[in-house]
Amino acid sequence: MEEIKNRITECELEYDEIHELAPATNEEIEMITPYFSQPIPEELITFYKTVGGIESDEIFRIFSPENLFNQIQERAELEHNSIGIIDMIIAFWGNDRPEFQQYELLTEEETEKINKTFPCIGWIMSEEDNYESGEYVIFDKKGHFMNLYCHQDDLGKTKNQLLKLLESGIPERSLENVLEELFERAQGNLSRWD
Repeated sequence: MEEIKNRITECELEYDEIHELAPATNEEIEMITPYFSQPIPEELITFYKTVGGIESDEIFRIFSPENLFNQIQERAELEHNSIGIIDMIIAFWGNDRPEFQQYELLTEEETEKINKTFPCIGWIMSEEDNYESGEYVIFDKKGHFMNLYCHQDDLGKTKNQLLKLLESGIPERSLENVLEELFERAQGNLSRWD
């Protein structure tokens, strides 16, 4: 995680838009543990304890345990309030994705299975397509991570990809590798703002 911390430090010095949060305490990690449908991977625990989270209102958000807990609490009264990938896609779009909320693309059973299989810990919004898509950081029970691309006008493609991942699992990839790739993209977006 040292490379990730170094990248954040460089961004904090050059830009106001992206920054590292305080490392999480054991108590904060324990507070969110019940909301995960499977054990939290060791690599993610290390991220929480060393980085905490990465936040930017416009570009990049990998939730700290505290902010993930707050995000869950804000949606507590809603039907789709888990940290599973489908519910987090709905949250990303202001809790307004009827294609998933009304089970137009997936059945209720498929939605529940996908949510339980792939927790989501954050996202990056894409500037390249006029902010009409996001990439979501998810993991599976083996502790493999990936960034899942989802365009709001092609949710059927995301549905198909998630159904395939239910069968195959996520290819072996580390959280650090996924974050490095997303950082490259986020920094590219920030550079274009100069």
